[in-house]
Amino acid sequence: MKSFVIAMSIFAVLIVGGMAFDYSLNATTEELLSSCEEIDKNIREDKLKAAYEKEKQLSEYIDGKKPLLSSILDHSNIDEIEEQISELLGFTEQNDAENAVVSIRKLEHMFNHLPENYALTLQNVL
Repeated sequence: MKSFVIAMSIFAVLIVGGMAFDYSLNATTEELLSSCEEIDKNIREDKLKAAYEKEKQLSEYIDGKKPLLSSILDHSNIDEIEEQISELLGFTEQNDAENAVVSIRKLEHMFNHLPENYALTLQNVL
């Protein structure tokens, strides 16, 4: 009986931990996508200075979320995201709106796939 209670306790901790992980992943993804949408809107409205400032905020946000991202992403994916943000900052700084839009779309694509690729699901565990 005692081992059953211990096993159920461990199972409950795993379930709660998984739910907290999924919530954190989804909240982070929503914040990243929201930033991308705002940057995209600023670029399309030719507000490149505002887009540049939002891009710097996005970069700082990702730096702050590195512990979470490091626990779920391959380091090559994190490097790819950081590289894409650096390119985006460069394009915006140089007033290259066309390449900035392409760059932000790449980031949106990467961020859209975070939950489906890294969420704790039975399919991802097996």
